[in-house]
Amino acid sequence: MQENYFLYHVHSDLSNPTTSMSVDSVTKFKQYLDLAHQLEMKSFCFSEHGSVLNWISKKEEIEKRGMKYIHANEIYVTENIDKERGLIRDNMHYMLIAKNYEGVKEINRLTSISNNREDGHYYYNPRLSLDEVMSTSDNIIMTSACLASPLWRAIMNNNKEMLQKLQDFFITNKHRMFLEIQYHPHPEQIELNKYLYDFHKQTGIPLIAGTDTHALNQEHAEARKILMKAKGATYGDEDSFDLTFKNYSELVKMFKTQNALPRNVYLEAIHNTNVMSDMVEEFKLDKTPKYPKMYEAPEEVFKEKINIGVKKRGIDKFPKEKKTEYYNRIKEEYETYKKLDAVDYMLLQKNIIDWCHVQEIYQGYGRGSVNGSLIAYVLGITEMDSIKHNLNFFRFLNPHRVSLPD
Repeated sequence: MQENYFLYHVHSDLSNPTTSMSVDSVTKFKQYLDLAHQLEMKSFCFSEHGSVLNWISKKEEIEKRGMKYIHANEIYVTENIDKERGLIRDNMHYMLIAKNYEGVKEINRLTSISNNREDGHYYYNPRLSLDEVMSTSDNIIMTSACLASPLWRAIMNNNKEMLQKLQDFFITNKHRMFLEIQYHPHPEQIELNKYLYDFHKQTGIPLIAGTDTHALNQEHAEARKILMKAKGATYGDEDSFDLTFKNYSELVKMFKTQNALPRNVYLEAIHNTNVMSDMVEEFKLDKTPKYPKMYEAPEEVFKEKINIGVKKRGIDKFPKEKKTEYYNRIKEEYETYKKLDAVDYMLLQKNIIDWCHVQEIYQGYGRGSVNGSLIAYVLGITEMDSIKHNLNFFRFLNPHRVSLPD
């Protein structure tokens, strides 16, 4: 069987797209996936900078090619999110990888928190504090990340307190921790690799081979250089880094050329990418319709609001025959809303319209097939009496076509 590895440290053109100045790849995610599929990789993971953008589409495309989807975010980390003390632009990198679906939700929640522009989290980039990273659950696997990591920053700045804090955290969480070596020939990367190897021997925390891939091939790498120049962005002496997609043989050759670690060590680190992949549980997304639950007993509230609306619209004052026609239509629609589980949906719409009216924001008479619903008119969602105007409710919602309201 052909040897292979799991590529988990990859950036596409969706990497930190919060501003045009942040994008640092020209490669589309499908281009990576086509090559990974060609190389018969079994899993794939995008670890965009500070972003999980378009992750559902990525999952679908990865699985369409017969690979396992793995969810991740190479987050930005800061020591200080206290606005009172003054914000510091020390946006370091750290890798979070979801072990299961609970981990997916945790990473997504943390990504949302990191984008809060009011409390100091977002400062040039979406960030988390080091304490927030250290509070993550066992549903998240971690790697020590690249030269922009808190670990290397602490070593370079001789910050012994921070270094000890990180080391203690890594040891405490060794069951979900990997020390990330990379193959780049930069002197600092070589020094970091040797440090991580020594720390691995002391603690038993496994090494793992990261790539920090930013480009599909050399052509994309050259295009990325042009992009960086156009933005006026620089990442130091990046010319000494090879950020292109590597197959297994090329990855091994890069570590051999770097000559920082014994062969058996970097081969095991490459193998550990598969170990990490096997730690991750696959999950399926529930794509059934879901509406916000605003009330404990939505059907009772729905009936109550309909009864109030009937009186408000004066339907209860109609002549007997006309009133019966309206009541029968309301009953028929109610049963359809109930059968298709759309009661919460209508209560949500009612809530939105009522809020708008309180704010002196007024909607139009109605738009589209919802005008066919007499209940929508009764609730004040539309101003179109569907019986008066001979409109068809079942274009909007049909008991024989189970789908979301049109």
